Amino acid sequence: MKIRQIIILTILLSCFYSINLIAQNKETANVEKKEFLKGLTKASKNDLPDKQIMFDGESIPVYNIKGKRIRGNEMMEAMMSGNYTPDFYMDKNKEIKIAFLRMATEDEKKMMKEMQAQMSSESELIGTDASIFSATDINGNEYSLNSLKGKIIVMNFWFVECKPCVMEMPELNELVKKYKNKDIVFLGFATNDKSKIDSFLKKKDFSYNLIPNSRKIAADYKVSGYPTHIIIDENSKIVYLTSGLGPTTIYDIEKTIESLIKK
Repeated sequence: MKIRQIIILTILLSCFYSINLIAQNKETANVEKKEFLKGLTKASKNDLPDKQIMFDGESIPVYNIKGKRIRGNEMMEAMMSGNYTPDFYMDKNKEIKIAFLRMATEDEKKMMKEMQAQMSSESELIGTDASIFSATDINGNEYSLNSLKGKIIVMNFWFVECKPCVMEMPELNELVKKYKNKDIVFLGFATNDKSKIDSFLKKKDFSYNLIPNSRKIAADYKVSGYPTHIIIDENSKIVYLTSGLGPTTIYDIEKTIESLIKK
């Protein structure tokens, strides 16, 4: 199944500020006079926190070069075109409030093509052997690819600050409940540490077996956006992979699980 090319994921802001940090043009200067940027200042790399920030068109508003707010497919198409890159604007408390899509420089276009190529390469994982991993969840339970051979492994890559990740949790919890008597293991690989996850769980329920500090495992599975879902069959083959929260994500996960159970 081909991975969805959806930009309702996350974007590492450092990627966009690693080159041409002060790129400006006439259009940008004109937009900065718009009412929606009143009281805001453009963030530099040093202003941005060293963490992933949601770039989904809803968590923070996104505006195009004409000053129009864009969402969903329109935002996705703009980003996937490779012609635009986001500048982020913050308030006096250095909180990111708005993203503005300006025309990308040639270096930035090259960088974005490389990022898109990385996303496309993820689809090539379907049908391949799963990467070997070993991990311990927040309750001290140990898991490894070898010990789970013969079981269906449903993997979710997420982090506490990821709004789409949190939005889908109630439906993911229903999947755990539905298949609790089946030979299926649900693993939630978080980028956060245990203390952050523990604090999160005081407010939200997430029924997966949660594994902290999972950036290394995410890298091994070429995860470039969050949430990412991967399903591994009984023979340790990757049979499903998708990134982003789409309208059929949960349905597709359940459908894949059902097809494996009926084998």
